[in-house]
Amino acid sequence: MDKFLCPIDFSTYSLNALEYAARILQVRKGSMTLIHIFSEKEFLHALDGEKSDFNDLKDHAKEKLYNLADEIEKEYGFECDVVLSIGDVNNSISKYANENDYDLIVMGTQGNGYSRRTIIGSRTIRTVENSVTPVLTVPLEAEFKGWNSVVYASDYSEKDKIIMQKLVSFIYSFRSRIRFVHVSHSKNKMNEKSYQEFKEELSSFLGYEKISYYLKEYKKDISSGIEEFVLEQNGDLLVLLKRKRNFLEKLIGNSVSTEVSYLSTHPLLIYHEKS
Repeated sequence: MDKFLCPIDFSTYSLNALEYAARILQVRKGSMTLIHIFSEKEFLHALDGEKSDFNDLKDHAKEKLYNLADEIEKEYGFECDVVLSIGDVNNSISKYANENDYDLIVMGTQGNGYSRRTIIGSRTIRTVENSVTPVLTVPLEAEFKGWNSVVYASDYSEKDKIIMQKLVSFIYSFRSRIRFVHVSHSKNKMNEKSYQEFKEELSSFLGYEKISYYLKEYKKDISSGIEEFVLEQNGDLLVLLKRKRNFLEKLIGNSVSTEVSYLSTHPLLIYHEKS
């Protein structure tokens, strides 16, 4: 049974992510927690006024959360509880998920702008950086209709086997086609023998027949190559493994500023190497 954690700030994109997560759980079965974090700035601002200001703010948010939870339970038929907390929004979400054994954090993103940082959002990036729990980012325009084509971008490491095993388990109910791709510059091209050995070993390990393997070379930067491949394959979901000093981290790093139109309309599932 899955446990999803959905941060809610009552924005349209957080509510869209909530609906997206609910549709997944409707198939996967499990439970959901809605979490709303009061920032320290909001708390201190309330304390500058009447004490009742903060209590009113908290009670109002609590009422809205419980109403949302009731709607989710009635419409989708699974348990949905709520959590209110005060703290650093950037750290509280990942901390709560890590300490309470959640299977997935589902976060809404604005999905507009032309840089990865703008599209994904600095708050989501910080959560990804701090979280051992996998994170699914859902842009405002995304609507869950199943995942026919799932792209896993890899650098062919031993950790891929474990993450792919988790991914297969996660998407199995949707019978998705997984497109396992290694994208590189020409100078870093993986040799054919190593590619075939890895492919055979992984296929035998997973025992999932709906996997296609690809080796791709691009003259552009790696992240643009991944995006181009996902668009070519009509990918419904892009999956990445986040590790330190790994090229995949550039897709969600603060320093990246190139255009990524795919992430403005499609979800991104990020596993941590310790997931």
